Amino acid sequence: MSMTGNYLYELADIEHGYGDFMLRIPELNIPKNTSVGLSGPNGSGKSTLLRLLSFLEEPAKGVVRYNGKTHGRRAVTMLQQDPYLLKRTVYENISYGPRAIKDSDNLKKRVSGVLEIVNLDHKKFMHRKWFELSGGEAKRVALASRIILKPEALLLDEPVANVDSESSIAIMKAIKWMKEEHSSTIVISSHDLTWLGSITDQIWKLSGGKLAGSGNTNIIPGPWHRGSTGLWYATLPGGEKVYAPEPASAVSTAVLHPEDIILSLKKLQGVSAVNMLSGIVVIMSSDINSGKIRLEIEASGRIFNAHITEASASRMKIFPGKKIYILFKGSSLTWI
Repeated sequence: MSMTGNYLYELADIEHGYGDFMLRIPELNIPKNTSVGLSGPNGSGKSTLLRLLSFLEEPAKGVVRYNGKTHGRRAVTMLQQDPYLLKRTVYENISYGPRAIKDSDNLKKRVSGVLEIVNLDHKKFMHRKWFELSGGEAKRVALASRIILKPEALLLDEPVANVDSESSIAIMKAIKWMKEEHSSTIVISSHDLTWLGSITDQIWKLSGGKLAGSGNTNIIPGPWHRGSTGLWYATLPGGEKVYAPEPASAVSTAVLHPEDIILSLKKLQGVSAVNMLSGIVVIMSSDINSGKIRLEIEASGRIFNAHITEASASRMKIFPGKKIYILFKGSSLTWI
């Protein structure tokens, strides 16, 4: 039975790329009035996917349906990582969109309202020039210029990159307001998994132009090399190696689920897990879906996500900055 009525976006058989890069998505559905996160390393395809969802580009192959249709009205707006502001006042920047579509009723009041939503005092900011804004303030003004249009879909590319903590919190609250008060569908790309997890209903990870799992799934890109023991290995940025069974190709991406990682306070001997990496706990946070504590552990220049119960975290006296070993079997790695 078709579920089209429940989805704002339906993507099928997508292929789209530039040069050596190709985004390949066989199927992806985004429900209405949900917030979705996109995570992955630089060059993984996050921005390319957002550009397809915003209809700034048409896929080279495949189809993007919006409200069940490939054509028609699309109430979509996108906030890019480095948004451009007109060389005008804050008021003129925010009011530009409504005036362009001849929607000028109560415009001053509406501009004041969206400034308050992004936590900027309209009395102070309404008539400021674009060059009188800090980086975080400029991004909030750019977001306000999207909010005033009341889009059905709001797409954001790294919205809190290079902004201060006050702006990060204000942007988070404004995005939540759009979903809760205006029922917008939100799609956000970000490298900050903790921030992304606090604002989205679901996180999809991308690697090498492919969907590589959801939530806190760990992804380990190639290249992979054949080792002397019959296993294959990839070298992490810090120099340590991760071992796995034979991949489909030397450039395959491996997926490691947080539940397959074992944690230890000391280096273990005689264990079956072929991978043992020394790391440092960077972040601890509650994982709503599992009811456990999520750890972000930096090991050999890469962040690994692992889950642990509250009781185990207390017993092991785990805290940010604690040295810890992560262990996992080569057979725990799957390929995409």
